[in-house]
Amino acid sequence: MEPLRLAIDQRLLLAQAVARAKWNAQAPIEDLGREAQVIQAAVKEGTALGLSSVWIETVFRAQIEASKTVQRELFAQWSAQHAGKFDDAPDLAKTVRPELDRLTTQLLRSMADNQAVLNDEARKADVARVMRSLDARALSPQAVTQALSPFSPPW
Repeated sequence: MEPLRLAIDQRLLLAQAVARAKWNAQAPIEDLGREAQVIQAAVKEGTALGLSSVWIETVFRAQIEASKTVQRELFAQWSAQHAGKFDDAPDLAKTVRPELDRLTTQLLRSMADNQAVLNDEARKADVARVMRSLDARALSPQAVTQALSPFSPPW
């Protein structure tokens, strides 16, 4: 369960880098075309691991929505502060997306490795205990709730 928790956590924490890159580029937070590509690729990779396409789509929609929540919160903060461009903003295509792809694979493998536990009603308390320790909680409690929603709600 720990690798699954870490993958979700790292993906959510990476939303800060995505936000900085989009802020500098004055790009919109929502990119439905890119989101569809991410979900389609995750479904393809995850079904090859024996995961349900519906569950994969649910999990990745939740991860994407959580990321957008973090980005919206940061954009609101930066707008209020009249923040300029970030000197340390990463390149979205060259740096951030490859890391997101790596985390997608890690998350899918962890879902497959923990499928029995995640689907066992008697183990929901165990799953909840492991998932509650997300480091990203301090970043955005709402985003963490969104990211965890497919893994034994309520959080």
